Amino acid sequence: MRSDILPLCDKHFRTMEPFSAPYNADYCIDFFRCTAQFCRRCFSERLGYVTPKWGEAPQFSSQQPRCDYHSRPMFISSLDRQRNMIHYSCPEPNCRETAREDILSGSQAR
Repeated sequence: MRSDILPLCDKHFRTMEPFSAPYNADYCIDFFRCTAQFCRRCFSERLGYVTPKWGEAPQFSSQQPRCDYHSRPMFISSLDRQRNMIHYSCPEPNCRETAREDILSGSQAR
């Protein structure tokens, strides 16, 4: 995962923080979680944006933008409120692949 940019939550665009959850005695799952109070939204490099629920498989959207080179879900790297644009970046270090989405229409541009 990139260390130069922190993802923004896709629900209210707050900065997410790195977090690690134990899976078993030998393995932890690393992801980012929203810093807003009571928000359970997370970003995982493999799944993208999800809201985990205890005892259930994660539900993720197939509409999330993916990197054309790495086929990984992209994260929200910035929000341009003047132009109503969301900017996405690939989580792969040194990848410069980006995408944009118009907040109002939901259409994506590369």
